[in-house]
Amino acid sequence: MGGEKRGKINNDSFTCPVICMRRSICLLILCCLLLCRPASAPALARAHQCGGNEQPRLTTPFHQGRDIANLQQCLSSLGYFRGPVNGLYNESTIQAVERFQKDHGLRPTGVADVSTWQTISQAMLSKPEQGATPSPGHDLFILVDTRSLTMTVFSRGQPIRQYPVALGKPGSETPLGLWKVIDKSDEYVPGMGPRWMGLNIPKGTYGIHGTDSPWSIGTFASAGCVRMHNAHVVELYDWVSEGTPVLVLGNPFLPQYPVLYQGSCGTAVQDVQRTLKRLGYYNQKLDGIFGPQTAEAVVFFRKKHDLEEKPVVDEELWRLLGF
Repeated sequence: MGGEKRGKINNDSFTCPVICMRRSICLLILCCLLLCRPASAPALARAHQCGGNEQPRLTTPFHQGRDIANLQQCLSSLGYFRGPVNGLYNESTIQAVERFQKDHGLRPTGVADVSTWQTISQAMLSKPEQGATPSPGHDLFILVDTRSLTMTVFSRGQPIRQYPVALGKPGSETPLGLWKVIDKSDEYVPGMGPRWMGLNIPKGTYGIHGTDSPWSIGTFASAGCVRMHNAHVVELYDWVSEGTPVLVLGNPFLPQYPVLYQGSCGTAVQDVQRTLKRLGYYNQKLDGIFGPQTAEAVVFFRKKHDLEEKPVVDEELWRLLGF
């Protein structure tokens, strides 16, 4: 099976909190395994529609998000991106995209369009193996975190991989709970990539699979399945057996208050600008960029509400703004 395999954890895609919380996770795994119950098998993988035909969001300068962090990780693993994986579509990200496009016969626009993403996905799938990790066998445990949009794979209680994933969009959320793999298929299904691992989630057909929409990884885009890059799902498939437990945790659609600083970008900044403008504190355009004028408006608003005068939007300020 072709697919990227590494003998050690890739630090670009693996986070320190996972290691720091290893003991807690191991205890959680033990409790969940004791609670595991069998369930009836779902329908065939091809019967499930996972929304694989949606168009990608074109990433342009000053956008920020998990999908861009995923793009940076992919380009980093292919040797094109050398900066920090910060989710910001900045100059170094644009240059990395242009270099990749030029090397693969694409027009070097610096925009991650459909053809660019398809080529990135194919390049990842055909990347040479780098010290294959031995198959963990039947002691595998998979943890899917819906808040961080990641899948962490454990073997004998130790984390061995962490992958970015796409999960269910609002209204089609990926069901939370402890499930298990009940069927596997290496048949290519349009929209769902080269591998399928079905889960015993009742009232529907859910599974872990690849994608024809690699730009969707790192977002909430599926109809409830766990979507992976094709190179990643090919690697995972060989390790997983029927009965492998899969724990899905978190609720990503609860209200959240991201802390914003000068230099932050995105829709959250735009929401703050819009509210400050309505309240009379901000009179510039709603560009979604936390620049000097937005910072000035935030400081003025904080001063009027007896808060520390600093250009930061924290949870207390979010609440005062009515969110």
